[in-house]
Amino acid sequence: MDTLDASKLSHTQKAEIMHHVQKEIAVASTQQLLTKMSEKCFPKCVSRPGTTLYSSEQV
Repeated sequence: MDTLDASKLSHTQKAEIMHHVQKEIAVASTQQLLTKMSEKCFPKCVSRPGTTLYSSEQV
């Protein structure tokens, strides 16, 4: 496995890598937020499992 020597990268290459890492962090943060929201909100909105929603569960 090759290692990356950051001192040999150009400024543009470093900026591209940083941009990619920032995008990956943003995606991971969004996924984590959606998971937490689903875990907290879904059980409060859907009281019982079933094939259809009750009228109180519909928007």
